[in-house]
Amino acid sequence: MSTTAPTTDTHIITVQTEADQHKIEVEPGITLRQALRRHGHSPHNAVTDIANCGGRGHCGLCVVEIVEGAPPPTQALDSTLSGMGVGRLSCLVTVDHDMTVRL
Repeated sequence: MSTTAPTTDTHIITVQTEADQHKIEVEPGITLRQALRRHGHSPHNAVTDIANCGGRGHCGLCVVEIVEGAPPPTQALDSTLSGMGVGRLSCLVTVDHDMTVRL
């Protein structure tokens, strides 16, 4: 009988919405926006899902609240929004460890 050791090549993102909570497993190095969209969770609403910059960090429309595990901001717009308590731009957050986000 063999057992498989847990992989350290992925990270768990806990996604909280008004209705429920989901855990998604993602590979490291992708953006939080990519991870959310790949698993059917959008950081956008109906309008901003159509009118956005496509994850290039220019529009500021993919804001999420990182409840736990937030890495420090690396871009000016993300840092400004975070400093104002608005949230974080999911397109500018690289997944490099487990985290909890609220949409």
